[in-house]
Amino acid sequence: MQFEQRKGKEAQQGFTLVEVLLVVFILAMLSAIVIPRLSASSEIARRNADISTGHQVKSALDRYQVENGIYPKTMEIIRDTSGNITAAPLIPKYISKLTQDNTQQDAAAGKKGFGVASLSADGSIPDDAESNLIMLYLTTDGSAAEVRVYDSGLNKVLWSSAN
Repeated sequence: MQFEQRKGKEAQQGFTLVEVLLVVFILAMLSAIVIPRLSASSEIARRNADISTGHQVKSALDRYQVENGIYPKTMEIIRDTSGNITAAPLIPKYISKLTQDNTQQDAAAGKKGFGVASLSADGSIPDDAESNLIMLYLTTDGSAAEVRVYDSGLNKVLWSSAN
């Protein structure tokens, strides 16, 4: 009799296979819901970080224009092939640095970071202008400047200082 009681107690100490499978199924369903939302929110955060960087660049260009009467000219801004910008009149006095590390979205090779292109005389952007995640469009005479932030595919403008 004593042996049968011990056997009954031991049988109730574990989980059945059905209970374990049910817990695994519930965890799988929860992760299927949560993981895509987390990855989508991180992509939105990267976009918003690049938009914020675009605002900072435009503010730096505007401060430069207020103090000097003109924007930096296209020829004063030097961009290397990896999306880093060197601009003696602008960096580091108005903004600390403009390197590809400042941009957060995952873009194609060579398209991460900053780009520089010339605005046409009427202030429009040429169709054949090269594009990076954050583009500085300047005139050759320093009369205008525009900053645009593109999505990771470089086919949609997320923010423009012209708006």
